[in-house]
Amino acid sequence: MNVDLARDMIKTAFRSSSELQEFLGVLKQRCGPEEYKDYSRGIATAIDAIGVALINKALAAHPELNAEVEATIARHGQYR
Repeated sequence: MNVDLARDMIKTAFRSSSELQEFLGVLKQRCGPEEYKDYSRGIATAIDAIGVALINKALAAHPELNAEVEATIARHGQYR
């Protein structure tokens, strides 16, 4: 994969993970404690899988993006 595709992959992974995290608030308001606990574990598993499948692979292919990602997150609070 080229570096531009790696950047797009990382950005997509961060957006997807962010949306799942935001949805936890909705679930917490609308679900009972046990149901929320079950969904939150599933979302945590999904976010981890996104990181492993997309972010880790993109950074392994282009380690030079590590510094770019970290600097952008430090400056803007996100990498989008």
